[in-house]
Amino acid sequence: MLDLLYYFNLCNSNDFNTALRLNIIQMKVFLQEIKFPSTKYTYVKNITGDVRSLIKKTHIKDGFVLVNSKHTTLGVIINEISEPNLIEDLLNHTLSSVHEDKRSTRVHKDYKHPTKDYKHRCQDNPFCDEVDEDYNAAAHIRSLTFSHPSVTIPIRNGKLEIGKYQEIAIFEFDGRDGSGKNPVRNRTVQIWINPVEGVEVIS
Repeated sequence: MLDLLYYFNLCNSNDFNTALRLNIIQMKVFLQEIKFPSTKYTYVKNITGDVRSLIKKTHIKDGFVLVNSKHTTLGVIINEISEPNLIEDLLNHTLSSVHEDKRSTRVHKDYKHPTKDYKHRCQDNPFCDEVDEDYNAAAHIRSLTFSHPSVTIPIRNGKLEIGKYQEIAIFEFDGRDGSGKNPVRNRTVQIWINPVEGVEVIS
């Protein structure tokens, strides 16, 4: 396996495609993990800059980037993230469209969105090893409805192949600040970059 510096130099040389055809290079993917505490209940966070920074760091010219959430109540979206009024509309729509569990600690006398009865409890999942007294069925339903567990975007000429208004963001539906017995949410989002030999445009 070639060392990373030599690989980067070869990527920028005329010998790269030749080496690929001769099967000299074992192509490998690049991975960066973004780890952070998520203490706000629901929000949208723009990570387009993080993705572009990693592409630049790896010197990849063509390929694909996959952004992956390792959680069931935090998803990934591509949309017009820089327009703050749209983000507010999105947040209000998700909260109004999917009713909150009546047992949730987020439901109080001033809660303005609809509520209903759900059956879900984290404790009923055999894989649950946390002390969790909240009821987050609504967060799971919102994540399934309004986001994706992962998205894949092409890279061409060292740049993301996205439109003028498109940006990549994470969508949190169940952040926790550690109040009561509920643990703080520690999140992990992965950025995978897979280089390819080149792009052949078919007309």
